[in-house]
Amino acid sequence: MIWIILIVVLGLILLSFLSSLNKDNDDLQGMELYHKFSLIVSFINDKAFNGNGSITSISKREFNLYEDGQNQIIKFQYNTGHLAITWKYKYFQKEIVHQRQFNNVRNLSLFEQQNIAQQMINEMSIVIVNHKNNVIGGI
Repeated sequence: MIWIILIVVLGLILLSFLSSLNKDNDDLQGMELYHKFSLIVSFINDKAFNGNGSITSISKREFNLYEDGQNQIIKFQYNTGHLAITWKYKYFQKEIVHQRQFNNVRNLSLFEQQNIAQQMINEMSIVIVNHKNNVIGGI
């Protein structure tokens, strides 16, 4: 009896996951991922790279934002309705990684995209200041 319940629960979890992946495919139908989150990308690009960042698609569900010769790279990953942003920053050959996941981002308004971008920028500003202080303190 327990095995049947376990199999049913695992089946429902798998079915839910596959359904979410199909919704992702529908969301991205005929659209690059960076277009779906264009305002987030634009705000972060302006702050991190003075608007000079480039986008490199890794797959249908992820891309990098970076600028050649700079000490940082930002990775965007979209999966099952969630957006993960990983911001890597290197200072004096020591790297810090800050990652944040935003849930339920299938249909974001422009205001919500702006809030996500501002939240990442604010968090990363603090992370960078702390990282620089730690690196300089360790020299």
